[in-house]
Amino acid sequence: MKKFFKRHKTPITLAITAVFAVILGIIFALAVAEDAKEIFMEESNISYVSSSNSSTEEPTNEPSVPSEPQEEVVAPLVITSPTQKDVTVSQTHFAISGTSDPKLPLTMNGAEVERLAGGEFSLDVELVPGKNTFTFDYNGEQTTYIVRYNFTVIKAYAPYEKQSYEAGSSFVVVALARIDSSSVTATFNGKTIKLTPQAYKEGEEFTNFTGSFTLPTKNESNLNLGGVKFTGTCNGLTKSYTSPAITCLRDKSLDGTQVVEIVATQAETFNGNTTDDWSRPTNSYLPKGTVDYKVGGIVYEAESGNSYYNLRCGKRVYIDKKNAPDTTRVTVSKLYQGELPEYNTISLYQGEVDDKHTVLTFDTDWKAPFAVELGPQSYTNPSKQEYTISGATYSYIDIKFYYANAIEGEFVFYDHPLFTKGEVFAKNDGYVLRLHLNAVGAFYGWNAEYNSAGQLVFKFLNPPTVTKKDDLTGIKIVIDPGHGGRDVGALGLRPDTNPEAERNLSLAYKLKAKLESYGATVIMTRTNDVELSSDARCEFLRSAAPDLCISIHHDSSTRASADGGSFFYFTPFSEKAVTYVYNSTAKGNFYKEMKKSWHYFYLARVTSCPVVLTENGFISNPDDFAGIISESTNNKKAEKIALGVLDYFNSFYKNVANDDDNSYNDDNYGPNGQPPVQEPEPPIEEPPTQPPVQDPEEDLEQEENDKTGDENEKQ
Repeated sequence: MKKFFKRHKTPITLAITAVFAVILGIIFALAVAEDAKEIFMEESNISYVSSSNSSTEEPTNEPSVPSEPQEEVVAPLVITSPTQKDVTVSQTHFAISGTSDPKLPLTMNGAEVERLAGGEFSLDVELVPGKNTFTFDYNGEQTTYIVRYNFTVIKAYAPYEKQSYEAGSSFVVVALARIDSSSVTATFNGKTIKLTPQAYKEGEEFTNFTGSFTLPTKNESNLNLGGVKFTGTCNGLTKSYTSPAITCLRDKSLDGTQVVEIVATQAETFNGNTTDDWSRPTNSYLPKGTVDYKVGGIVYEAESGNSYYNLRCGKRVYIDKKNAPDTTRVTVSKLYQGELPEYNTISLYQGEVDDKHTVLTFDTDWKAPFAVELGPQSYTNPSKQEYTISGATYSYIDIKFYYANAIEGEFVFYDHPLFTKGEVFAKNDGYVLRLHLNAVGAFYGWNAEYNSAGQLVFKFLNPPTVTKKDDLTGIKIVIDPGHGGRDVGALGLRPDTNPEAERNLSLAYKLKAKLESYGATVIMTRTNDVELSSDARCEFLRSAAPDLCISIHHDSSTRASADGGSFFYFTPFSEKAVTYVYNSTAKGNFYKEMKKSWHYFYLARVTSCPVVLTENGFISNPDDFAGIISESTNNKKAEKIALGVLDYFNSFYKNVANDDDNSYNDDNYGPNGQPPVQEPEPPIEEPPTQPPVQDPEEDLEQEENDKTGDENEKQ
């Protein structure tokens, strides 16, 4: 045997070595395969489930080692309102909001706090004068917040700093005082006036009390007239505050006539016999290049901080204005010494009609002002800036050319999509071109500008052409997601939740997809988180020239109880589209409360097409907030809004095969998409703006005003 091994030593050694190599290779391959499986499973996030019929684990005699129990992470209690643990306010009601872990109990002053599934909560608390303490018990710890209620008669006033005003000017004074004040007065330059309370919403405790003073004229030098003394009395308590001094500047009218020229793309007009900052659908815009004489002094409006030139035609225009969120004010009009012609001759140069617009081009002697108004149309309460309508009643559009001594041309329309006839007549200081509509309420938008040849061009939006039901092919729609960039809008109940700007964009994309599924061409004012000024949005809309615009927002309030969806229009010809969207959304049962009304939101004031402004729930209300952060709910909201838009355009459907029934009808609108006569809706009690407040109490921290929209849109 030894001889055998000795004789075959070399081959036996090689064989043994080969066997060991094979065994080692198998072991290595198995190890690599197991590692690869673990890596693949980790990177692909695939979960493997073993079957009972597959390989079974071999039993082991080794004792099992229990795994280390992992401690469950508990979400902390986060209070988003108030932002500090000790605050001072001047109102009896306050909202305390925040988030916590919904699995753990939470109490405030011993009472259980009702929360959403995600742990969000918001509570309205009623305060007593002095110190109010709120103690939260959560996860074995106590956290205390103090809200001090300081009874204040006048919360703020304006003007609140030293001012210099032109001679003959009027300036508005404002006191933000308690609604139940028995008296609020202002005294200036030896004259005392009683201030008038403005409209307010239900539940508000303060409102703006306003009045105005007029400065002297013909003064050859500047005059220091002292400050304005504000006095308010409520519940037997009287408080007075005096503003810094007002200076009346030398009267510039002593130097000769002055001309105002519009230098912005468009200038909104205001009633010249008022001193308010109220936007009205009965006023219109003047295009760049328009000129008119300045009369009297400047109007200084303390609520908005704006100032205006008075025009000879009876209107006012901004000197400059805010362009939120930009901090730089935009120049609207400029002033220079000059002379203007006494009269103006208006001549129709050309009339054109295409698929989208009717265009009328006029030759003029000079760029005099004009006014555009739909009529006849009644409104709920114009004296309180409430222009809600119960239905469209207008049947014509008037263009008044101030200082015109003639309007030349033939205004004859045959089978025209918009107008039946035109007539010309004299009225007060000028001539009027009245364009009669095909039907009551059958108007959809207008725009005016001076072209490169100096001609005045009016562009009227024709009714949309809809040849097939539920088909928006050929229809162009602009969607405007509000806010963006540094302008985040309102914040929700959770600090880690996307703010309003992102919520707006998310809902806008969903709505875009729904509308495109019906064939519409949809463009958005912004497609990502970028900042757009108010004017940039308006210029975008005018340039796009769509058939409809939908603006997407979410509401917010310092009252936790404020809730619901809101749908707004500014121009009477936008009301029809708003009604369809409102009715469709109401069927989704997304909100406890819903309203449809008029409002002066900035983008809604664009006149080139109907504009629907939507407030899709209160981001500050727990119930609304739950829907706002729900993707499925927002998909349903987008679907209902889109169906409302579809219903609106279906109302223009023409069935050429049946002339006796050539329009789409539903329960909300009659033949040809015209609204039925309805009972007037109650006015919205809402102040036009809040003044740039100056707190009269040194240690009083001003409470935020209720937000019904946002300053970006309401300027």
